[in-house]
Amino acid sequence: MGLLAWLGLKRGDTYPNVDALLAELRRALPDDESVVLRYIAAVVVLLGKVAGADADGRLTENEEQTLRSSLAHINGLSSDAIEALTRALKGKLPELRDEELALCVRELKTLCDGRERVEILRLLAKVAAADGRLSPAERAELHNVAADLGVPESELAAVEEEIA
Repeated sequence: MGLLAWLGLKRGDTYPNVDALLAELRRALPDDESVVLRYIAAVVVLLGKVAGADADGRLTENEEQTLRSSLAHINGLSSDAIEALTRALKGKLPELRDEELALCVRELKTLCDGRERVEILRLLAKVAAADGRLSPAERAELHNVAADLGVPESELAAVEEEIA
């Protein structure tokens, strides 16, 4: 999913879990550009990371349903593709390496302006709070992602207040 791999200049399993998710997206959206697929994959990984930040590292049923509902807003993504992406994310989330998460953050910093980054945080908070609350672990992960994306604390506080 990195730029060199995207350009075909680098091969290997540098990002096996993100690549598996990206492969599901390519099957689901074969006509979409690579940059769109990379954007979706990065957001989905961060959704899973924040919502799965609780002790067991798994999405609750409500969080999973909210994730599916959010994916349903992607034009052209069938219900079968949504299920495949959800399964891929559930299977790979515990195995995601720090390098893969860093890659997703870099992708979003490159592709999004400040307003879009806040919207991504809003989506992350919405999915994580789908079970009725943001747990301390989810809140901490949301703060980490916000810091990594360069979103000011005041913007994150507004998002958290809105979700609560």
